[in-house]
Amino acid sequence: MTRYILILLAATLALTSLANAQIYKSVDANGVVTFSDTPPQGSQATVQQIPSPMRINSMQAVRIRPIEENDNEKSDVEKNLSIVSPVDNATIPMGAGIFDVLLNASSELSDGESVELYLDDERVGDAQTDLEWTLTYVVRGAHRIQAKWLAEDGTTLAMSEPITVFVLRPSVL
Repeated sequence: MTRYILILLAATLALTSLANAQIYKSVDANGVVTFSDTPPQGSQATVQQIPSPMRINSMQAVRIRPIEENDNEKSDVEKNLSIVSPVDNATIPMGAGIFDVLLNASSELSDGESVELYLDDERVGDAQTDLEWTLTYVVRGAHRIQAKWLAEDGTTLAMSEPITVFVLRPSVL
């Protein structure tokens, strides 16, 4: 019985140290920003210690309905696409780098139309008609996210403004 208590105590202490890990932001001579859980070696970079938040926002994504339009106006309306969640310059907290991306379209997608999501200018999966993605195991650092609304023939009908997100992930030491 004592053995199990010691194992439980050791596991609790190990997890506590991970939860209180420090985050460091460093900017090197070329202006490259790096986030890490260890301070950089050398004095060529400026270092700022970032305080850990007391609470982590783990709110589930909220689906946004597209703006309603009259059927006879659909051909005259400009198509707009925007990223609703996460917001620009959001920080994805410590974890496995898993988060949802939600889009808002100015109207419903017509037959044959689809949407593509890009992470760091690389397409994420296949084009789809759903306006929600779950990104998994995104590596630590800054990432650019953008979406494209495509016609059936592959031409771009609308493109969202790009956003930047910062992913914080623990490293294996």
